[in-house]
Amino acid sequence: MRSKTEKIIVFFITFIMFDFSHAGEVKVRAREHIDFHNVDINGGDSTSYSGLSNTINIWWEKPGVYSVGLAFNPIFGSAKPDDDASDQLGDKIKLITLGIEGKYYHRYVSKNLFSRIGVGGTRLDSNGEIGDVDGYHAYMGIGWEFDIKGVGLALEMAFRHSGLEQNIVVNSVTPSIGVHFYH
Repeated sequence: MRSKTEKIIVFFITFIMFDFSHAGEVKVRAREHIDFHNVDINGGDSTSYSGLSNTINIWWEKPGVYSVGLAFNPIFGSAKPDDDASDQLGDKIKLITLGIEGKYYHRYVSKNLFSRIGVGGTRLDSNGEIGDVDGYHAYMGIGWEFDIKGVGLALEMAFRHSGLEQNIVVNSVTPSIGVHFYH
């Protein structure tokens, strides 16, 4: 049975996708990133993991102004421990997210500057003692997009905070690059 919060998120995502899909501006965008995760279990043991990942956005956009819609991460990718693996987490983790994101270009400062915020559900998939745990995340990023003859090259630095079951907190720093074809 889904919680009330999960039902609200699913309804909101469905509404956004249905409403904006009629506008004819629905786009699929992808970005590749390096994730640096700090996993804190019960406010004590902390382990760092890093690895390559990606995010897919399916959203309505007005290029160079704003975008809003669904975000899923990762299609491929996982993270390995930076030092010794934790028995609780194992030697590989995957932070899986599904939620909504919005991207806004700060045109009054510079047409290239953008920020991104997002919220959604999160699953930490581990091969350690804790197994898989679920929770929620908040995402904040800032970036700069270069337009090269209709091709956007977006560089972004972001932070994701995930609060999970079993009193687990994952703080992630995730620099990324996206290539977007606008014409």
